[in-house]
Amino acid sequence: MTIAAYQTLYESSVAFGMRKALQAEQGKSDMEKRIAELEEEKRQLERQVSEQKAKCEAIEKRESERQQIEEKKHTEEVQFLKRTNQQLKAQLESIIAPNK
Repeated sequence: MTIAAYQTLYESSVAFGMRKALQAEQGKSDMEKRIAELEEEKRQLERQVSEQKAKCEAIEKRESERQQIEEKKHTEEVQFLKRTNQQLKAQLESIIAPNK
């Protein structure tokens, strides 16, 4: 090969190297931008998860309180019905007993 051919080959390889370096720099910049976007998306999703957990906990607490109220109401109603039953039973026995 002649010196001119080597010179052309050298210039071509330098140009190729520069193009590759620029492409790599551009790719790096694009990746850094993508990383920043993904990190922001991650933060938003974590915030949503936190909000949903808070909602879930609030609903569970509200339902637990409602269930306790319902159980108390049921217990009171059962006690009332037992007392009423006892009173009616006593009245019935007092009505039936003198007739004997």
